[in-house]
Amino acid sequence: MAHGTPDWVRMVQVAVTVNNVPVVSEPATECAAGGAGNYSGSSTSYQTVKTWTVAAGKVGELKEILIISDDYAHTVCKVTVGSVVWAIDWSPTAAMPIVFEDLKLAAATVVKVEAKSDDGTAIDVDAIIVGKEIG
Repeated sequence: MAHGTPDWVRMVQVAVTVNNVPVVSEPATECAAGGAGNYSGSSTSYQTVKTWTVAAGKVGELKEILIISDDYAHTVCKVTVGSVVWAIDWSPTAAMPIVFEDLKLAAATVVKVEAKSDDGTAIDVDAIIVGKEIG
């Protein structure tokens, strides 16, 4: 008996569902999603850097978000995943990935990265959302 299964078991298939939608994990049904965006300005209210909306009929997997700024001392960020504000009024001190691994997202879920200047100083912020859509 290897790994807790009888010797005659050759394969175990695991089915994953998200909101009662089966996730079929085959290369032919997966495609890259997310993308890169930029905000350059001096606004002291949040401005959209990048959004990703999971396509209809698909299941999204959020892998990571990377935020890069030319002036971290004056950059303030907000990260929203669906209805959850993951970070608000966050001032990163360097480029760093926010790793979500394989966070499953239902169709129409929005991932949004926003940035603002803390005092009106001009900033240049890039955001990269790394994900994939399945189905």
